[in-house]
Amino acid sequence: MVTLVNCFEVPAGREEEFFSMWQQVNTYMHGKKGYLEHKLHRSLAPDARFRFINVACWASQADFDAAHDDGFRALVTKPEWSAFRPFPSLYEVVHEGKAGS
Repeated sequence: MVTLVNCFEVPAGREEEFFSMWQQVNTYMHGKKGYLEHKLHRSLAPDARFRFINVACWASQADFDAAHDDGFRALVTKPEWSAFRPFPSLYEVVHEGKAGS
């Protein structure tokens, strides 16, 4: 399993526009082989550099790579996306814990 952590710079006042566009991409990715789950986080601080952070789990890096196809690129290269700078990277879990353990 691999985890995508994608931080987004979203200008103040454009949160709803970003979220609407992000939902389109998420709907597309949701149907891809190897997609497991996601959580989109919004900062509680209005002046945070990264207003939104997407954390998505994929079965493998190969599945993740295959999902980023022409259809994905067509969605994220729309001119409207240029206002929302992404900072994506894939990670692997090296340690985890839970309360009480």
